[in-house]
Amino acid sequence: MRNSVPVAAYSIKKRLTWSVVILSTLLIMISLIFSFIESRHEIEEVYDARLGQSAKMTLLSLPHVIDKLEESDASRQLSLWMSQLETQANKQDNEGPTEYGHPYEQNIVIQYYRQGELLWSSIPDVAKIVHEPNFKGYGYVTVNRQEWRYFQLPLANSPDYVIAAEKQSIRQEMMNELALTSTLPQLILIPCLAILMVFLIDRHFEPISELRRAISLRSVNKLDKIYVPQATLELSPLVDALNVLLFELDNAWHRERRFTRMAAHELKTPLAILRLNAEAALETRDDATLHSSLKHILAGIERTDRLIQQLLMLARVESVQSMMFDPVDVYRLLQNTVADIVPMALVHKQELALTGENAEILGDAALLRVLFTNLLDNAIRYSGEGSEIDIEIESSAEEIKIKVSDTGPDINDETRAKLFDNFYRANSERGDGAGLGMSITRDIARLHHGTVELLPRKNHKNTFLVKFKHH
Repeated sequence: MRNSVPVAAYSIKKRLTWSVVILSTLLIMISLIFSFIESRHEIEEVYDARLGQSAKMTLLSLPHVIDKLEESDASRQLSLWMSQLETQANKQDNEGPTEYGHPYEQNIVIQYYRQGELLWSSIPDVAKIVHEPNFKGYGYVTVNRQEWRYFQLPLANSPDYVIAAEKQSIRQEMMNELALTSTLPQLILIPCLAILMVFLIDRHFEPISELRRAISLRSVNKLDKIYVPQATLELSPLVDALNVLLFELDNAWHRERRFTRMAAHELKTPLAILRLNAEAALETRDDATLHSSLKHILAGIERTDRLIQQLLMLARVESVQSMMFDPVDVYRLLQNTVADIVPMALVHKQELALTGENAEILGDAALLRVLFTNLLDNAIRYSGEGSEIDIEIESSAEEIKIKVSDTGPDINDETRAKLFDNFYRANSERGDGAGLGMSITRDIARLHHGTVELLPRKNHKNTFLVKFKHH
């Protein structure tokens, strides 16, 4: 036979924590990727707009400057002027703005063309950008093994045009830096969120830890109600269910101890009597004494058997909290019960009479039969010779009443008060019962949501009334 490998237990809190942290991180990373892509796109559009604006501003201003200079010396003078500005700007020992401009200007070149010839370039070191003179708009070109993004714009009604270009590597670097700058706070948010999630989940799981501690304090000798200080909508039904279970376990534990004490107490005396009679039978040499001892032994065995049966029935009834009931015809059930118990009544020359009409209740036929048998057995045993026993069924829209009456002697007040107590025997000299029949009758009636009571004596009769709700 293959040994089953036990499945390792896992922590719901850890799984929940990791699931939330991983899912949150994944969603934030997806958001960052889209944000980064969108930021790069927007920044690229801003740079393209700057190129276009630079080209337009150059076209608006540079031709007027060129026209004032000598045609043959315009390119040289403009280049010399730009070189001087570039030299002064580069003398500054920083990468920030200066009175002559900004070092980042070296990343942008503006070239002015007339009839396809380069007339002026903002950075003389940058060679002529290869292009189509009739091209207009944005494009890419490689100069000195570097890729440039350029914008070409012609002057209206003129052969002049301008090209504004920017190093693509610098554009990429700047776009990445700006995009990362906008997304960096969200990257820092991920570990902060993870720590916060761990703290919050641990805190919100505290009621479960309190419930675990409360349950660990319970034992077979301590089955009291569980109380959790921080009640939650999720745990409250569980706590209520546990409290119901603990209540039932406590009742079952008390029933078991009570049954053990009852059995030990009640069986002790008949067993002792049986032992004495057996010892007397063994020691005697007289046949009459032996016969008498054996009769007492048989009677003791019969009484012990009856006691055991009643104890088992009591334990069964007390252990049942609820059960599935079926429709039971009360009249037919009483007919069968009376038929079974008539021989016992005939021995005492008693008369049994059943009157009433058909009526149904929801219940357990076997337990109801025990209930009515106990009532009739009680009437037969204690009502005396030649008594009359009547069973009457009354049915209404709300309830069903069963009356069991006998013409026996009056029952005193003390007996009436204790009649349904366990092991109470009012007339022990006239019966061999254990004093459990009436308490079993009461418990069966309660199990069927009914009642049983002894009515005040009327018309020289003792009357037990059993009431059930009509189904």
